Amino acid sequence: MIGWIKTTVFLLFAAVAFSACNPEDTKREQNIYFEDIAPQILRDSLVQLKATASSGLPVVFGSGNTNIVTIEGDRAVFHAEGKVYVYASQPGNDEFYEAPNIFHQLVIRDWDPNKKAQTIHFELLPSEWKLSRDGIYLSLSATATSGLPVKFTFSGPKVGFISNSTLFLFHGGESPEFPDTYNVTITIIASQEGNDEYNSSDNIERKMHIIGDVLHG
Repeated sequence: MIGWIKTTVFLLFAAVAFSACNPEDTKREQNIYFEDIAPQILRDSLVQLKATASSGLPVVFGSGNTNIVTIEGDRAVFHAEGKVYVYASQPGNDEFYEAPNIFHQLVIRDWDPNKKAQTIHFELLPSEWKLSRDGIYLSLSATATSGLPVKFTFSGPKVGFISNSTLFLFHGGESPEFPDTYNVTITIIASQEGNDEYNSSDNIERKMHIIGDVLHG
């Protein structure tokens, strides 16, 4: 009987010690939303980077090639023509785990006086788009005078995504960023990065006010 008591006491002490050395893990996951970066022109010198972490903690940016781009706070500073990956990171703290890094390719084109200029014609967009009235997708239309394909990106709250030339929008509740009805403004950017014959075009921007209702099943 005494041996059993000694064994029980030992096990209890061991359990307490293990618990003290291995406290319950209460950290939470976090993720980063890093806005797309439209192609840039070297002469413009820099572009502001926009990213947020779901934890609310500050996001840190980095460059994959500092000969092309260096980072100053939330700005990417251009040094040469080329393509470079820029990343957004958040190291976490006592409450949150480190977030997975998010990478975007940044294209920087120089202005070559021996190349032709080009411009973009970007069709006007509705000033307001309400999902319950207008639907969940919108076709985008733009042409370059060079005949080269136009690329679309958007900046602002993450209420959807662009695939080819179509903007797809989320209902309220379909994105962690907007669990309920939302009412926001986004900017859609049309760009053309040029080639061996043409210089990059100036980017053309269009703003849209988006009203997203909650989809009821």
